[in-house]
Amino acid sequence: MPSRGEGGAAPRVRPRWAVLRRRRTWVAAAAGGAVLVTGAALHYLVFPSSDPGLPADAVVVLAGDPEVRLPVALQLAGAGPGLLVVSAADGEVNAPARALCEAPPRDVVVLCFEPEAPQSTRTEAQAIGELVEERGWTHVTVVTSTFHMARADLLVGRCTDAEVAVVEARPRLSGVQWARQVAAEVGGLGGALFSDPC
Repeated sequence: MPSRGEGGAAPRVRPRWAVLRRRRTWVAAAAGGAVLVTGAALHYLVFPSSDPGLPADAVVVLAGDPEVRLPVALQLAGAGPGLLVVSAADGEVNAPARALCEAPPRDVVVLCFEPEAPQSTRTEAQAIGELVEERGWTHVTVVTSTFHMARADLLVGRCTDAEVAVVEARPRLSGVQWARQVAAEVGGLGGALFSDPC
């Protein structure tokens, strides 16, 4: 016989089916949320739209992954404005970008800048905003890796009134490498959403 609570009434016990229904609802909501997050990550970080748009005043290549980013940026600058702006950040990975600054190709003008410390997409966006203002540019094309496009677009767009088109340089990555990059980029994008870089 169930024990009686205060006032002599038996405590109310939820039927097992009600508990199971509530659990199923939570599991379905979590699964739906996971599908939405995965879909958004795929759309914005793995398969984003990439279009240089209008003719640019300059093509800007962000630091990192120079073997993938520099060829795309050089091709766009050569076919378009003839001006390539290079983020010549520190670090061994960016040595090819710094080398391009010291020995530019003949078919494009190369303008280099070193982002302020701590070097990041945020400080690159600040430097790009300053260059746009100094030189009176109205449209820039930014080249970066596929998974980095959304954050670069957000940050550079906040630092300038110029029209910004972000073009992908698609790296060859394994599934595990893509997963790592997307996870890191989700964190970076989350931080960028709640900060003002400029």
